[in-house]
Amino acid sequence: MRVPTLFAPAGSGRRHHPERGGSIVNAISYRAINPAVLLQLAGDLATFRLLAQTFVDHAPEQFRQLVAALQQRDHAVIGRCCHTLKGMASLVGAERLAELLRSMEAAARRQSVTDAPELGQVFLQVLAEVTASLEDDGIGA
Repeated sequence: MRVPTLFAPAGSGRRHHPERGGSIVNAISYRAINPAVLLQLAGDLATFRLLAQTFVDHAPEQFRQLVAALQQRDHAVIGRCCHTLKGMASLVGAERLAELLRSMEAAARRQSVTDAPELGQVFLQVLAEVTASLEDDGIGA
């Protein structure tokens, strides 16, 4: 099995996303997350930033544990890490990452985890965008 490879995330530019709630996300080009999802759940910018910071603080360790479990083919830990990360990804509107994790979690239950070559790259892109959202003055504007 090939373990996810971590690649440098693509940079972000300025672009308006009316399909993602208009001016809510107008300062940075978000491709891997939808900050409007977290902002709606949070209710205000301070709570948004607190929850985004929680993702930044805890998701990397969960991902490291997932990679270690994949290397050891520990299906129980793979499933647990996928479940935790899936919830965190859903919270920040990272639909693609949540779907990859959902599939891997189901495979772990069947003890049939296969390659997930894009998982590392998608995770890093999500992490970069959530980190950027902490400083994005366009959030909630």
